[in-house]
Amino acid sequence: MKGREKQRIDFRIPHKTEVRESVEGKENPWGLIRKWKLGGTEREIIAAPPPTKFDYRGPIHPGAEINFGIGVASPAEGISSLSSESPQVTFRVILKLREKEKTLFYKRLILPSPSQGVSFSFHKVNLSTTAPEARLVFQTEGPSEASSFWINPILISPPRPPLRPIILISIDTLRADHLGCYGYERATSSHMDAVAKEGVLFSQVYAPSPWTLPSHISLLTSLYVYNHQVETENDRLSPAIPTLADILRRNGYYCAAFTGGGFLNTVYGYSRGFDFYRDDLGGVFKQEGAHQVAQASLSWLRRNKDRPFFLFIHTYQPHTPYACPLPYKARFLPPQAKWGSLDLNGYLGGKQGIFKPLPTEEKENIIALYDAEILYTDEVLIGELITTLKELNLYHRSLIIITSDHGEEFYEHGSWGHGQDLYDESLRIPLIIKFPEVASGRVKGKRIEELVRLIDVLPTVVDFLGLKGEDEILTQVDGRSLLPMIQGKENSLRESLAEVAADVLSSHLPQRTALIFQGNKLIVNQPFKPEAFKFFAYPPPQLPPVELYDLVQDPQETENLGAKKPKLVRQSIRHLEDLFRLAKKRDKRKARLTQKLKEQLRALGYIK
Repeated sequence: MKGREKQRIDFRIPHKTEVRESVEGKENPWGLIRKWKLGGTEREIIAAPPPTKFDYRGPIHPGAEINFGIGVASPAEGISSLSSESPQVTFRVILKLREKEKTLFYKRLILPSPSQGVSFSFHKVNLSTTAPEARLVFQTEGPSEASSFWINPILISPPRPPLRPIILISIDTLRADHLGCYGYERATSSHMDAVAKEGVLFSQVYAPSPWTLPSHISLLTSLYVYNHQVETENDRLSPAIPTLADILRRNGYYCAAFTGGGFLNTVYGYSRGFDFYRDDLGGVFKQEGAHQVAQASLSWLRRNKDRPFFLFIHTYQPHTPYACPLPYKARFLPPQAKWGSLDLNGYLGGKQGIFKPLPTEEKENIIALYDAEILYTDEVLIGELITTLKELNLYHRSLIIITSDHGEEFYEHGSWGHGQDLYDESLRIPLIIKFPEVASGRVKGKRIEELVRLIDVLPTVVDFLGLKGEDEILTQVDGRSLLPMIQGKENSLRESLAEVAADVLSSHLPQRTALIFQGNKLIVNQPFKPEAFKFFAYPPPQLPPVELYDLVQDPQETENLGAKKPKLVRQSIRHLEDLFRLAKKRDKRKARLTQKLKEQLRALGYIK
């Protein structure tokens, strides 16, 4: 590790700058910077007889602190008495951030007698925040005859480590168990497998929702769905909730996103914090969606390789319709395959047909096409990205995160697709983190078996970058940094919560909530409404009020233990109720669905 560089001075009161304001309506004759010998050392002071204040306006960087002194001299000649028997001057430093203000420093000094001459002291205050624009107010209060002053206030930030490139890739609808690095028998993911060998693979990762919109909002905010409250297609992210892009941007990153749109459209609030956000890549043109988003991202990358950047990439490619180009789509097809490409939603008749049973050969055909979509994405997006990063000498320096928003069900529990169930095929997703070479050390090829969550990504990034000024935000999120777990310093077991709201996208599906904890999964189900049985072309399954599964002994979730373990069920439900009771109350923000967005969602099979 290199020796620490000198601290950076962000702000110093300029010499001969006037410090405004008046004393009893008259111009303040003391409002000047001057040199004065204090304790045998000549120092720069700002004369500030009460009431006087001056301020600094500008950014506050992580770890910033202010160093300053305060002092008061004995009364000037000719002033025989002051307005108080024990005259004092109050010194305050106030931080004003947006609409809030906070007193950082408060101290009173008694005016010294003529024999004492001058009383002064030095102080250091850590600001414990970061902001692109803030105001620091230095204020004195007391008798106007007092000769009070500030000694050389300086705002100092520690040296910044190099800002590592950060690349976050979300591959929509990607089941973890369909990747080679997660044990899949088909060679679907050679490039992702290679990244996993150079980074950390988390084998038990849970999404907070089985569909795109709430899950991606959770990824970028580190909040569960019940806390960010983007539950349906009509909700949007509250401006009061900071995102990963917000945090990185105010810490010096240039933030860009290239997405497939649809439920990553800017109408939902995703673009906040991003300097550049595209939501028109592959949402409708799905056959080569991954290629489109890759080429746009790589073109931007080449133009911005020399600046500190956060790049968010999203593709819908593995999502139905399964129609990637040849030769990829034929790679895994059985000899007598019925389809060379397929719009599964169309074939099933939309949401009405999600419970339709299909013959085994059709199911195998569908899975082969889904796997081909993964292979295509791995080749044209992940492979091309890695190649380009290496060409630009960025790969070894970058923090690269590969994940997804949810999985996909192939009738394991009686339905197709996603958005309706909370079983592992819908919630278990990949998470691969490759650290910059300088920090990778012993973690290359490491595999973490403990449960982690998609909401843990944001705090992990903040922790890795050492953004100390963001400590307050990290106390307000639901996720936790994964670094202690990676370093073997965490023994506590995490739990995960997932939910889907009732009737999302007019689907007539009931609300369902899951709690995953200590090798168990509890699912609490609301019943189907009577009209649902008229809506669906094939009858939905009879949902018990409660399901409990032992994920260690029964990873396929086939045996409901709810009736056998009533005590565990009661304890888990009480815990769920406690979590929801602590949820932050927010005003719901509604999204306006434009005609273009409706067309995208229709093309994705979400609306008719």
